Amino acid sequence: MHNRFDTEYDLDKKALTSIDFNIHFLQLKIHSMQLTKKQFIGLGIVALGLSAILVACQKEISAVNNPNSAKQLSLYLTDDPCQFDSVFIDIQTVEVKIDTNAGHMQDDHFGDNDDDRENDHQSHDGFGQWDTLTFNAGIYNVLRFRNGIDTLLGTANLPAGAIRKIRLTLGINNALVKDGVTSPLAMLAGINNYVYVKINKEHEDVINDTHSAMWIDFDVCESIKMINGQYYLKPVLKPFGMKNFARIEGKVFPAAANAFVRVYNLNESATASPEDDGEYKVRGLHEGMYNMTFQGSNGYKDTTITNIQLLKGQEVRIPDITLHL
Repeated sequence: MHNRFDTEYDLDKKALTSIDFNIHFLQLKIHSMQLTKKQFIGLGIVALGLSAILVACQKEISAVNNPNSAKQLSLYLTDDPCQFDSVFIDIQTVEVKIDTNAGHMQDDHFGDNDDDRENDHQSHDGFGQWDTLTFNAGIYNVLRFRNGIDTLLGTANLPAGAIRKIRLTLGINNALVKDGVTSPLAMLAGINNYVYVKINKEHEDVINDTHSAMWIDFDVCESIKMINGQYYLKPVLKPFGMKNFARIEGKVFPAAANAFVRVYNLNESATASPEDDGEYKVRGLHEGMYNMTFQGSNGYKDTTITNIQLLKGQEVRIPDITLHL
């Protein structure tokens, strides 16, 4: 199945083939005909013009279809929130895994058998090499980055290649606050401090041929488990970009309802905790049909709306929702 870029590439390839043929034809004409000086100069100008078009087309194709030139990556952190006051995550390092092999860097499925556990403490293997991002290590309150707010987590100047994975190394100073009470967040048994995120082409926004951007969503509700009265951390991070994913936003009232928003279908779900003015925003959704539930508290009843069509790269604004007692 071809996407838009595939189609553009196929059309441009045909255009280039035609240009190559025309240039070759002119060269044969020059060698085979008795030309006047003026005719020779005229044909030369036409050939140079076609050559210029060829170079321009090749450059355009390179910018759209060649993800394999050296580039700068900007990586942003955002949050899929849950009903806590704060969630503090201790992030020590951020790395990306780059596949620099031209033989398979275009293949999204090449790294499907790259086991996360075999990457622990490793700097490279047959699937790629790890490159460390420039970022400020420290404790991040991820609940601050919601409703369309994010933070630039790190940047890197990467060699030519395809991004296969992101690896976060977490420290031990993780905690949450609920109803004003602070609780430690220990890693769930069997989970070490490495967190991996698998990356495909759809997750990366190519801004130009030297710069790309990507977002990772820390899914708090999925990442925090309560077992025997103790909170545990099993991080779940979801990558996305703006061009290939959808967004949804709106407002819910009244503030006294302290609403919590859930967007879902059979394949995925996401959440939002509205601001004081009722504004909410959810990003990183795949194209498809969704339902939404607005969960009320303080006696306010829930409201559900259905059959919301989301398209990649687009944002849908939901009419204002009012919850009732």
